[in-house]
Amino acid sequence: MGVSVSLCPAHSQTIAGHAIGEDGSKLEADQRASPNLTTEYTTVELSIPNGIDVTATYQNGSNKIIRIEATPRLPEPGASGQFGNFVFGKTSLSEIRSRFGSKGLLFTGVAPATATPDGGVTIVSSYEVQGTNIIASFVSKISAASLGDLNRRFGEDMYGHIESVAMLESTVVADIDYLKLTRGHELVYDVGYAPIVWEDAMSPVGVARGISLARISPSQLPAHRIYKGPINAPYFTDASARNFQTRIAEGMAGGPVFAGEYAVIQVGCGTGCSIAYVASVRTGEVSRIPIDDEAAQYLDLKYQIDSRLLVTQSARGEALKCHMQFLTMDDGEWISLLERDIGPTESCYNSIAQNLRN
Repeated sequence: MGVSVSLCPAHSQTIAGHAIGEDGSKLEADQRASPNLTTEYTTVELSIPNGIDVTATYQNGSNKIIRIEATPRLPEPGASGQFGNFVFGKTSLSEIRSRFGSKGLLFTGVAPATATPDGGVTIVSSYEVQGTNIIASFVSKISAASLGDLNRRFGEDMYGHIESVAMLESTVVADIDYLKLTRGHELVYDVGYAPIVWEDAMSPVGVARGISLARISPSQLPAHRIYKGPINAPYFTDASARNFQTRIAEGMAGGPVFAGEYAVIQVGCGTGCSIAYVASVRTGEVSRIPIDDEAAQYLDLKYQIDSRLLVTQSARGEALKCHMQFLTMDDGEWISLLERDIGPTESCYNSIAQNLRN
């Protein structure tokens, strides 16, 4: 099994403090709620500071949020577009597409451009968020007045200039499975398309961002399936793992506990020291979890069977720091979503869950 670790420092898909997969039933009770006619979904409208209105849709039963949309409350431009340095009413469609290197993807069941009741046009640019099952969409609008101006200035060539005058009107993140149900399962990708790395809206100066599982949620990285077949004998592609054949075989005998098919085995190597492996009970393949230190101190791991997200916490001896990593397993490859020092070595005496709450 290969190991590919790339650092994606901001991977939260958070809009106005809310994320896909959160418990939507816990949103403020005094906000307006409008159940979908099918009774399958509930939509809640929230007004937050800084001139932003948020519409969150969650699935009844699971209560998981599956769509979040942010729009500016006031007609004047200037409110945060909820992604990087995007600004509602000021960031153009041309800037968005230049930033991501393509026009994005299309769902075959809906048109990318739609006429608005006031005579304008909205254009949707959608992109998969790298390492997740989330689609980010940026809705740009060109007003009727701007369309008329382009027609007067450029005539039949007006459509070649729309990107420069269509401005960001709303930002949406949504679960891809939900979108496929409502927009069609077939996707069409623009030439040069690539998934995007999510960037949080810029924080106020002097305000530190804390690590939170709400930023990278296990539900955003679901396991493709839960393996229930026979347990295969371990197959060692990592030479160091052969030193712990018995311990790894015993761990695999208990069945999968991570990403649908993997056993997780943590082996002690001295006082406060341990090494960790994952082993597929389906194929038998064994791989070392890519932690920076050769042998981690005070190693703690957080994972679950129905998610491809694995969180590690360990002390870095030379740096005297407690370090946390958010990793995902995709097709047998490790990808690092986020890494951060969370405090001095003593912080690793706490569990991951405790440090994430602090």
